[in-house]
Amino acid sequence: QLDPGDRVMIVEDIVTSGGQTLEAAQVIHSAEAEVAKIVVVIDRQEGGREKIEAAGFTFQSLLTKSDLGIDDE
Repeated sequence: QLDPGDRVMIVEDIVTSGGQTLEAAQVIHSAEAEVAKIVVVIDRQEGGREKIEAAGFTFQSLLTKSDLGIDDE
């Protein structure tokens, strides 16, 4: 249960577009709690970081698709 004023860190395994992460952040804001930071294990570098940061959240990834040498081609 979230209480007004709680500080929350969202942890995601993989972020692609950022849609699910932003939905979670909105639920937290609806409870009048604060998203302190969003941390992801792997950023697939497909626009998620940009959308999350544009929404005003602090974003940090442990690894990116590039770090892992993944090429979608």
